[in-house]
Amino acid sequence: MATIDEAIDLRALCKAYGLENAEILEKYTDEELARIYNGIGPEAFPQWLRAVLDAIHPSLAPVAFIHDVEWNESDGTKEAFAESNARFRRNGCKVATELFGWWRPRRYKVMWDAVKFARICQRFGWSAWRAPYEERIQRELEEAGA
Repeated sequence: MATIDEAIDLRALCKAYGLENAEILEKYTDEELARIYNGIGPEAFPQWLRAVLDAIHPSLAPVAFIHDVEWNESDGTKEAFAESNARFRRNGCKVATELFGWWRPRRYKVMWDAVKFARICQRFGWSAWRAPYEERIQRELEEAGA
């Protein structure tokens, strides 16, 4: 979970960098986005570990912001799962290009980290992708039965 000010700043960065699927953020209030965003790393990670990852990789925070909202809206399909992870990679590379000149090693480190995180999500994130979808289906079934 982020603060409202962090959500406001991250929304602005997503727009300023022209990140793919930044329009998904428009459906939400800043308060909702602050609740959805859990930082870099899966929700299963302890908060302290996500805080460390956020501190080590601050330039990828807007990328993770969009990614978290996409996962919150999961439709449970493998196609959307793969596309969300591929978009994380593309958005991470775009941020690196925006922030760091071609001569700066940091540019390539951020790009590599974006690729690495996208691969980790693709390899190990399926159950986390499915969880919000399954919770929504369960809620709908309960409401229909009530």
